[in-house]
Amino acid sequence: MSGLAYLALSGIFSSGVAMIMKVANIKGLKLGQFLAISYLVCSFSLLAWGDWRTPGLCSLFICSLGVFVGCMYVFSLWLFNRAIATTGLALSTTLMHLSAALPTLGSLILFSEQASFYQILGLFITFSCLPLASKKPLRFGRAGKEAWEGIIWGLLLFAVYGMTNFAFKVQAELEPLADPDGFMLTIFGTALILTFPQLFKGTIPDKSCIFWGFVLGTTNVLATYFWIQTLTHLSGAVAFPTLGLGVIAFTTLASLLIWHEKLSPANYAFLSLAVFAVLLINLG
Repeated sequence: MSGLAYLALSGIFSSGVAMIMKVANIKGLKLGQFLAISYLVCSFSLLAWGDWRTPGLCSLFICSLGVFVGCMYVFSLWLFNRAIATTGLALSTTLMHLSAALPTLGSLILFSEQASFYQILGLFITFSCLPLASKKPLRFGRAGKEAWEGIIWGLLLFAVYGMTNFAFKVQAELEPLADPDGFMLTIFGTALILTFPQLFKGTIPDKSCIFWGFVLGTTNVLATYFWIQTLTHLSGAVAFPTLGLGVIAFTTLASLLIWHEKLSPANYAFLSLAVFAVLLINLG
């Protein structure tokens, strides 16, 4: 299979993860139970691939970083669920992928990487367009309270998901030879430990929760697998912006055509600027 085929499949399944979260939000599934089932699927898939042999080979630093990322993954999906409820799928997903600006900024500050003009321009556009992601015009005082309450979840998602992705940059810089399978198993195992107790809170998961949790876990595993395969066939300069732009485009179309989300002219401006910013940041 070619690199472009892997990239296309990664984009499809990555978009699927976002769309399944939208479905779960609409159906009102219990988020803790829903995520616990999905992480059960992810963890058992990794174990089935033989990744249970690798955690003992991981250093304390990698294990600690994996635990941190696992916690942040759960927090990110919780914020994503809240952001979908307040701003919709299109804007929430775009904010997630626009958060690529934070690892780039962190690399410039902590690892003294050289920024190109395009990256600086992309970072400027990123932070300038964030207010346009609000469903309503942002104002100070009581008049703007509702708008701020709506966008705050999206901004928190932007910050937390960006920090989560930066953790992978930290791993690549400080311990580049770390075993990726053990790292991923630590991440998903931590997420499972955090969410597993939710299965026993209140009523037991219903059939809908079990089904969609299984679908989310399977989709997540496939998205990760095809993304890893993509990076072995294509350069990051091609893979990262293509995946980000593809997921933004796919989920935006789905939100408009399937769920008929309404976007303001400011929101369309945000989506356009975000696409441009993601392209500049990754190609810089």
